[in-house]
Amino acid sequence: MKRLIIIVEGQTEKEFVENSLRKFFISKGIFDVRAIMIQTSKGNKGGFVNYNHLKNDINNLLKSEKDILVSMFVDFFRIPTNFPNFDLSISKSITDVKIEILLEGISKDINDTRFIPYIQKHEFESLLFSSDVGFSNWFENEWIINELKAIIDNYPNPEEINTGSETAPSKRIIKILEEKRKKYDKIAEGNLIAEEIGFEKIMEKCPRFKNWILNLIEHYKNS
Repeated sequence: MKRLIIIVEGQTEKEFVENSLRKFFISKGIFDVRAIMIQTSKGNKGGFVNYNHLKNDINNLLKSEKDILVSMFVDFFRIPTNFPNFDLSISKSITDVKIEILLEGISKDINDTRFIPYIQKHEFESLLFSSDVGFSNWFENEWIINELKAIIDNYPNPEEINTGSETAPSKRIIKILEEKRKKYDKIAEGNLIAEEIGFEKIMEKCPRFKNWILNLIEHYKNS
């Protein structure tokens, strides 16, 4: 059976792949879906500070077996400066254009049809703003729910939520919760909120993310 392996930055993304993503892929007939965190050094995993770490993981997986499809789920924000086409990407002003240039760079560098790259435009938490259902079902404080819903109303496409150091989706959640002296557990709460929303709704609201998922399914079935 062909394996689909997605390389991720951290535990939050790993759990998202192995729960929400895996369930969806199983419904499409893809049963062996796994996530691995980027190996930064011997015995250490997680984080994305050096492109070579990601490249080594990709190449090792592609060499390990023939019947495999490899992808990645990493954030555009603070992408390593040694990423292929990085210098060209920063010369552009539009984020989508920057990402496409980076994707072209890594595709050319890896040069294997079994590798399907993906860069999340803004961090994982942007997906949580696909619907207020997740926040409403998880948080009890009405003020918190209304503040989060206001962000959703301002961004019909959650993928457009700013990823600045203070305006990134996760920072927005953290700031709102801190107003009521509450904390945000990125790994546990983030994935539970995603579960509440439902994968179909996330795909409906996030076109770039949806295109990646559909692309993986197409390549899996046609390769």
